Amino acid sequence: MSIPPGTYRDLEQLKQHCLVCQRCDLAASRTHVVVHRGNPKARILIIGEGPGENEDLQGLPFVGKSGQLLDKILASVGLDP
Repeated sequence: MSIPPGTYRDLEQLKQHCLVCQRCDLAASRTHVVVHRGNPKARILIIGEGPGENEDLQGLPFVGKSGQLLDKILASVGLDP
């Protein structure tokens, strides 16, 4: 069952819900909830799949090797990750 648009007023409220959510298999083994990083009003949104080990440990998306590569790619075209 999906969550209807407009349910959360901002990413922080979504994160607070995710902290107690048990709807998926990630809930049983996660260390941290991984929701977002960066400017919540950015014009570009990059969505990844389930968090990897580094993301789970830090509670932030795109912080592992692939995320570091993504940051370099974004920087190379003038985007601040």
